[in-house]
Amino acid sequence: MDSATSGSVIIDKKDISKFKKKELTKYRREDIGFVFQFYNLVQNLTALENVELATQICRHPLDPKIMLEKVGLKDRLKNFPSQLSGGEQQRVAIARAIAKNPKLLLCDEPTGALDYKTGKQILQLLQDTCRKEKMTVIIITHNSALTPMADRVIHFKNGTAFDIQINQNPTPISQIEW
Repeated sequence: MDSATSGSVIIDKKDISKFKKKELTKYRREDIGFVFQFYNLVQNLTALENVELATQICRHPLDPKIMLEKVGLKDRLKNFPSQLSGGEQQRVAIARAIAKNPKLLLCDEPTGALDYKTGKQILQLLQDTCRKEKMTVIIITHNSALTPMADRVIHFKNGTAFDIQINQNPTPISQIEW
């Protein structure tokens, strides 16, 4: 998300590869949400404060408490990251990213630290949120069992997209097994 070394990056009819540093920072702040593989939570903030922090820098945030409830952490709002399991920290990171209400949500292995049942709940939340809020969600994963749920699947090899599949009838997440 820094700058393109070649080609163009067109998102929402804007060539963001031509943005100056300040424009790109503003664009990332307002229009992009990230779910990092390693959570990147602020250790001296509670789960709720971590989510609230992200909502302070965007235009139309969603309610942080509701987002934490939706990821199953209603009873952990006042806990610090060190008091949460890896899966709970991952869910805080997901709630934080969704609460920004971005146009584009980039998720790097969003279910990697989650058990099967919780992973399916999170995938359902991502799909429901994307449809309700008209958000584009990109999930980067090595779990090819998830591909039937996607509207579009892009396969990469050595940093290059080599296959793009449009899925006219995505499989409901409840029917996906891995």
